[in-house]
Amino acid sequence: MLDLLFLLLPIAAAYGWFMGYRSVKKQQEDANNKFSREYMTGVNFLLSNQTNKAVDLFLDIIQKQEANPDNPDESDVQAQFEAQLTLGNLFRSKGEVDKAIRIHQNLNRSDAYSFEQKLLTKQQLAKDFISVGFYDRAENLYILLVDEPDFAENALQQLTQIYQKTKEWKKAINVAEKLQVLNPQENNIPLAHYYCEEAQKVLKSNPVASEALLQQALKVSPTCVRASILLAEIAVMNLDYQKALNYFTNTLEQNPDYVSEIILPVQYLYTELNQEDNFELFLIRAEHLKNNSAVELALIDTIEQKEGPIAAQMKLYQQIKTNRTPVLFERFIQYQIEQTTDEKSQHSLVLLQKMVNEYIKQNAEYRCTQCGYQSHKLSWCCPSCQKWEGIKPISSFKSIH
Repeated sequence: MLDLLFLLLPIAAAYGWFMGYRSVKKQQEDANNKFSREYMTGVNFLLSNQTNKAVDLFLDIIQKQEANPDNPDESDVQAQFEAQLTLGNLFRSKGEVDKAIRIHQNLNRSDAYSFEQKLLTKQQLAKDFISVGFYDRAENLYILLVDEPDFAENALQQLTQIYQKTKEWKKAINVAEKLQVLNPQENNIPLAHYYCEEAQKVLKSNPVASEALLQQALKVSPTCVRASILLAEIAVMNLDYQKALNYFTNTLEQNPDYVSEIILPVQYLYTELNQEDNFELFLIRAEHLKNNSAVELALIDTIEQKEGPIAAQMKLYQQIKTNRTPVLFERFIQYQIEQTTDEKSQHSLVLLQKMVNEYIKQNAEYRCTQCGYQSHKLSWCCPSCQKWEGIKPISSFKSIH
């Protein structure tokens, strides 16, 4: 019996160890499952816009983990990292950026986390700095991330946004060119405008360098109207009117939305070259490509000069049937005033014309197609949504006569 007892002791000890191991493992699995449930609950709070509840829950998770710091395994470390990273992002979304920065800086300094986790932390910390306008600190972090393959593209994109805000166009060009190599685009509109911005900066001091930058802009974005307009202006400065005219008229093929921006300089160049008839052909071509009040008014003025007011009025009546804009209506009233002999009717028409003119002045000439931002001045980059070439001329702008 005693011999049998000694034989059973190792088995009992092994069984006891196994059951104890299973109990510890089960407790650990239960704890991990509980964390997963709590973490998903926090995510659900976020998805339902219950940010305050999400913050409270993630704070509670972190406090529980910090209360049991003894011998944390890899999953515990990962869980604590994810909870703190998420909490920092929550604070940033709530506008409490100082708390977000403190959390992310602590994660970045901690020896408990891996190199890859530190990279994620740097990315979020850079976002914190951008949200409060500390662009130099964000820039330094993103420069470090550019050398990491998994973070490079996002880091380059963020750097272009920083340099765009700080108007450091040389740096923006350098970063955007790297991004173009990493992720090629057939029509890279932002990079083209970085070239244009730098070209405008050096135009007076170094027109040759400016022209080279604008040619680069056209290479990366063949539809860049801005580059063509600036190249035309350089040609005018050099008294090469035909070259300037070629650049201006090329904008019709690039993007006819901007035709109103070039009518007056094109008219001037055709006059200087003694090609007034070609200006009318240009307007007819532009009219076929895009309905635009500026084009239609310029065409009416040209017809009036060549054929007289009756022919011009006939053209206006045709246009106003399909394009009823305030500026065309104002010209229609003007013709009625000139034809009316009755003093009382003329007075009423003059009053109506003043009301229409006031309406035209109050309405914006440009609108962003992305966010709806309106302005009386053309900006190549929308001040509201930051989209390049988002702002375009609209039909209800002031008469050019």
